[in-house]
Amino acid sequence: MLVLVLMGLVLIGAVLDPMLTLGVVIGVCIAFYAAFALLKLVVTVAGRGHQPLERIPLTSRDRLPRYGILLPVYHEANMLPQLVGRVGQLDYPTELLRAYLLIEADDEETLAAARGLGLRFHGDGGGDADTDTDASRIVGRYDHFRVVVIPPGGPKTKPNAMNAAMPLLVAEGCKYLTIYDAEDRPEPDQLLKAVGTFRAAPRDIACVQSELEFWNDDTNWITALYWIGYKVHFRRFLPGLARLGLPVPLGGTSNHFRVSALLDAALPNGDVWDPHNLTEDADLAARLVSAGYRIELLSSVTLEEAPVSIRVVDKQQRRWKGGYLQTGLVHTRHPLRTARRMGPMRWLCFILMMIGTPVTYLLNPVFLGLSVAYVVTGSQYIDRLFPAAVYYPATMLLVIGNFGILYELVRTCLEEAERTRGRFGLIRYMFFAQVMWLWMSRSTYIAVFEFITGRRGWHKTPHGHEVPDDDDIFLHLPAQQSAHQAPHQPSYQPAYAAETPVSTAASAEFSVSAKGGLG
Repeated sequence: MLVLVLMGLVLIGAVLDPMLTLGVVIGVCIAFYAAFALLKLVVTVAGRGHQPLERIPLTSRDRLPRYGILLPVYHEANMLPQLVGRVGQLDYPTELLRAYLLIEADDEETLAAARGLGLRFHGDGGGDADTDTDASRIVGRYDHFRVVVIPPGGPKTKPNAMNAAMPLLVAEGCKYLTIYDAEDRPEPDQLLKAVGTFRAAPRDIACVQSELEFWNDDTNWITALYWIGYKVHFRRFLPGLARLGLPVPLGGTSNHFRVSALLDAALPNGDVWDPHNLTEDADLAARLVSAGYRIELLSSVTLEEAPVSIRVVDKQQRRWKGGYLQTGLVHTRHPLRTARRMGPMRWLCFILMMIGTPVTYLLNPVFLGLSVAYVVTGSQYIDRLFPAAVYYPATMLLVIGNFGILYELVRTCLEEAERTRGRFGLIRYMFFAQVMWLWMSRSTYIAVFEFITGRRGWHKTPHGHEVPDDDDIFLHLPAQQSAHQAPHQPSYQPAYAAETPVSTAASAEFSVSAKGGLG
């Protein structure tokens, strides 16, 4: 409603006095830029002084709780052997683990890959590993894996798949839960670190987020910029939010939850994740904070694969920027109620992050275009839009802001290169950041168009562009099955489908139906 009122006022002003209205709008935009830049600056500086949570050292021989792992995949048959192999390497008693591969009913290729690996399907009537006589089954290290076929009818999204598996984890008595994507390479002791951190942490810590890092940082300028962007995000920005007690927007993977906290923060219909939200992780973070919980960081790293092409970046950014906008609007539908639950300052900063991020990408090319047009033409009309009270703050933001961001990118790149693998050659790619930001602006405009027109979709990020360096732990699909061995055929209706139907309606808060696959 507030947005419609503001748009109405702008339209009325444009009719009565177009130049004055444009000047006021530009002034408001510059004020917004200043507030957003100040928030980012304060949080990033605070992140340098963040202290990680204490942790109780644990080994796999200690008394440990049941742990659930959700592995949502969609059209990821090529990644399934790697995913199973890597998760199978986690240092945790397998009898206390439940790893659920979540595969859509119509994803025949990935289902066939799961059968080829001999993985057990949930609800197929199979017995325990000790009594199962099927020679094609994987036993021992990989017997804790189960394939869950997601019933048709709901949106084909990652959060919908995870909602479908949540009752299974609760029924298994899992105390903690984590999520890994198809390309993830978590540190082997990550689960032990998470349990040790939760045991030493206050009860209001609902989630600890692992650091995400890209292993293919030096492929090209795109992967280099993604690599350094994640370094700033996970080493500076998120620690700053945690230190200041502000909501920490979660990454979509390697976040470790208390199951009890997830149930406390569930939506009115019982879903933990909004099945229609494109950034369900950020939405969940806000609901956890509203329920009285906090989110902290885990001193553990999960390696991921960065996009290698500009086309993949476009699809990913469209999902992220559209999801941030959606999440921001969700939590402004009842601003007073949400601010009271979350805390006024926490709510304000969260909304500024969620809505401010896509808005800045919308405004960047506009102001860049105005600057170029003024330099080329010297137009008096553009000059009238920037009186002294607007021009000087705008110039400071342009010069100091861009220099500050470039300085942070180069400094972080130097620090990380010296600390890790000596990637000093990546510094040259930092000067391509403006090109990347303009491309992301293009993606943001498309995301907003899709959001307004209802054409918004879950743009899946493809994986497996490059061969990683840990092939020795991979399981490999058999080249062919023996002629006498029939493939394992599970039922497409899981045992819990009748008890927990997947709702196809949008959440009660704010949603637009999403179509697409997992990513």
